[in-house]
Amino acid sequence: MAGENHRNMESGISKIVKTLRSDPYALETACLSIIAFAGKVKILNLLTEVPNFVPKKLPIGGGTSLGLALTQLMDEIDRNVITSSHDRKCDWKPIVFLFTDGSPTDNVDSSIMRWNQSYRAKANLVAVSIGQDADLEVLRRLTEDVLVLSDTSDDSFARFINWVSRSIQSQSRSVSAGSDDKICLDKIDKNLLLEVKDKQELGLARYDNRFAVFAGKCARKKAPYLLKYQRTELATHGAVDSTSGNSSMSYSLEVVLPLDNAFFDLTSEEALASTISSSSLNYVPSCPHCEALSALAVCSCGKIHCIGENDIEVCPWCGNAGFYAVSHLDIQRGLG
Repeated sequence: MAGENHRNMESGISKIVKTLRSDPYALETACLSIIAFAGKVKILNLLTEVPNFVPKKLPIGGGTSLGLALTQLMDEIDRNVITSSHDRKCDWKPIVFLFTDGSPTDNVDSSIMRWNQSYRAKANLVAVSIGQDADLEVLRRLTEDVLVLSDTSDDSFARFINWVSRSIQSQSRSVSAGSDDKICLDKIDKNLLLEVKDKQELGLARYDNRFAVFAGKCARKKAPYLLKYQRTELATHGAVDSTSGNSSMSYSLEVVLPLDNAFFDLTSEEALASTISSSSLNYVPSCPHCEALSALAVCSCGKIHCIGENDIEVCPWCGNAGFYAVSHLDIQRGLG
């Protein structure tokens, strides 16, 4: 979710916590936890009571390992959710909000099978596609509560966060009244969220060709950065996107993000998903770390880094030195 969605989600989580702290039912009954996932999974916040919960900065990583995220979620439920016992009070059925904006980049079958066999009946899961390009068919295998936030503008995102907050408040009131058998979401604004109920609506799901994302490294500071391009109108120059064989893909630069090495904590080490022709990209930015002329040089090792005006450049990934020339080529793009 690099870019606006990431910033909106980070501020939105803080807004949810602030809202719950003003609700007496949530203060009494609710605990929160945040699990972030990209190519890898990281628990940002262990399950913590609302008054003591301090949300951490959302990291950015490459990939969408939904299978690993589900496994981590189920393990955390096993560790933290207290089931009924004769000598202690049990916890209420947990509610899980799963936010994603892409398709899984790992194998989800075994995790989904485990979820459906052992966890689906004892937890409420609400899956939300941020934008229209999450894999809705996969999400429907996990839960009947699948929603799509099509409009991700600042105003719509703020309304969406308010809906999440109100839904948690409603669930808190429900368990305070002694009932948590059925999920108690706030009323859904159909102009904001689409409920995915049948196979026709699953047609929204497709390969996420909206974006081309590249992870590079500064040749001088050895720090990573992210280049995010967004698909624009049809091109006429015959550029080929090798993922789909389509000759009409054109991408405009949306975000250039300087990162630190924490990026690799959530980035899968697997091979990159696909390649895209450099002729499909409308602009090559300078390096966000050292301002070198180009942030999209490609080494023979396949990795991306920045280059300046030196005759010979050294790749910060593999250490090889060589000459670089301007040409069109297929570039490995990130997992998203």
